Amino acid sequence: MEYLKINYFEKADTKKHREFIISQNNCVLCGTVLELKHIADRNNSEVKEEAFCPQCDVKTRAKTHILN
Repeated sequence: MEYLKINYFEKADTKKHREFIISQNNCVLCGTVLELKHIADRNNSEVKEEAFCPQCDVKTRAKTHILN
């Protein structure tokens, strides 16, 4: 499994930190870079974020962010 270069702007000095970034940005099944979909709901002042693998078609996480 070959991972693409991490496009992350903070320094990832430790192995644990780099592994965490990879786990958040790559599919755990195939290593493909995850794609993010954002849906804004202005009536409820929130944004729904979904991360999914375009290769496996697996949804890896879904999160709702509240807007201030």
